Amino acid sequence: MATLVFFGVVAVLLLAAMLVLVSKNSTKTSAPTKSINDFLPVHYQRFVEVDRRLAEYEETLKKVESDRRDFALKYLTYLRADFEHVSRLLNLAAKFVPEITLRGEMERFWVCVKFRIQFRLVQLQVRFGVIPTVRLKGLTASVRLLARSADQFLNDIAREHGLHILKSDLNR
Repeated sequence: MATLVFFGVVAVLLLAAMLVLVSKNSTKTSAPTKSINDFLPVHYQRFVEVDRRLAEYEETLKKVESDRRDFALKYLTYLRADFEHVSRLLNLAAKFVPEITLRGEMERFWVCVKFRIQFRLVQLQVRFGVIPTVRLKGLTASVRLLARSADQFLNDIAREHGLHILKSDLNR
């Protein structure tokens, strides 16, 4: 009989333990009650501010692009003016050299035509919003090369004809 009581007490204790475990698990799995506000989007309240900021950034970007385009066009204008001055200077200096050849004149003519074509191409690209940095550098390099050639050419003319005033003007 003692064994029967012992197994009866153990069975009651096991049932009590299972009941406690089941009640604890049921409270863990039951979700807290949610209201309708928990399902509403929260970030929509900041949409107006985000739209305003994006519009400000867009305007700033447009202004920067416009300033960049204006600067590039102004730079092109100055670059062309320098090219025209150097070209005119070479035309005037060529009158001092009697041994000008047709080949030399054709090369000078070709340099001028090539510069003008590249200049127009770059100018069109800038007007359409593309800033061709590599081509701008190329145009700048060609004007610089032409200016150095003109300087060397005029120094040679000054030395040959003994023009001291021209020498001092060129060596400033």
